[in-house]
Amino acid sequence: MPHFLHNLLSHLFPRTPRSFLPSRKPIAEKENLPTPFDGAPPLGARFRPRSPSYSLSLAQMEEVSRGLRQIPPLPQGALLVMQELDSETASAASVAQVIAREPVMAASVLRIANSAALGLRREIANVSEAVAYLGFSTTKGLFLRLKMESILPRVTTGRGYDSDKLWIHSMAVAQAAEEISRRSGGGDPQLALTAGLLHDIGKLAINAKQDAPLSKLWPENPDPTETIIDRERKLFGADHAFIGAALATEWKLPKDLCEIIRLHHLPADQPIDLAPAPRKALLSVYLANQLVKYRHVYCPNMEIDEVPDSLTTELHLPNWITLLQDPRLTTLIDRTLQLSGGDTATPAKAA
Repeated sequence: MPHFLHNLLSHLFPRTPRSFLPSRKPIAEKENLPTPFDGAPPLGARFRPRSPSYSLSLAQMEEVSRGLRQIPPLPQGALLVMQELDSETASAASVAQVIAREPVMAASVLRIANSAALGLRREIANVSEAVAYLGFSTTKGLFLRLKMESILPRVTTGRGYDSDKLWIHSMAVAQAAEEISRRSGGGDPQLALTAGLLHDIGKLAINAKQDAPLSKLWPENPDPTETIIDRERKLFGADHAFIGAALATEWKLPKDLCEIIRLHHLPADQPIDLAPAPRKALLSVYLANQLVKYRHVYCPNMEIDEVPDSLTTELHLPNWITLLQDPRLTTLIDRTLQLSGGDTATPAKAA
């Protein structure tokens, strides 16, 4: 059995399962929230119904592994840039020096920085200035996006997940997760950022399945009790969280990062066996994922998971509805959407 399958199998079938989420009641039922803002999902989205308990057989895990072998490995240069961006001693100049080795990346950073800085009186002329203006977080997101697009096929219409919209979502989740991790304290904001950027790479891997029935992810008359995750499992043998974790493991990314990708929907029947800092990063990504979905709808009938009070309490944060209206978080998310070319979602009350 491949080593990474053994690791994932041990996590999927622990001796003593410990569920994080105590219940799966819809937010609206649980909170009885007052108007004018009741936490209703934006147009084009809905709350995710409870999925049945799910487990993978060894044969299914091996089938997922075979499907991922067609995807090229993550280039070593990408890992070096990520390490520099994560370094405590990193500066705009040191990051620019590493990025300068990647001409396409350097040109993209300059182009986006100048597009975002239209109000400045002069043009941003070098990569160091561009990195300083955009910030390490945005630069890291741009770098990873370019690298992933060179490895995984880009899909924008007709089949599978829209790659552009998915990257816009992931970059916003990364920014929000980093901010949430900082506010919470005692975590690892850089891990939260990276996990936010990569949490949905399983969806990009699903897009890479050339002979897969991708259009069936969104049938004409879907069963309202069936989730998109349920359909992923039926169509591809596993959901995007498991597929993403398997791919990250194949790429030899850090174990904690692989686990956060696998658990980023906090499945109620799976244990969370992480040290305190990675656990906080996981919860930060989960919370950021739901926050961003209220600002940007990236796929048809997009599904939002509930955010229980126990989660925000553990992160030492205000309750969910307060966070949804937090001006700093919404501004951060909207700015990232703007930089990435995304549209802001239409609130349900505007219907």
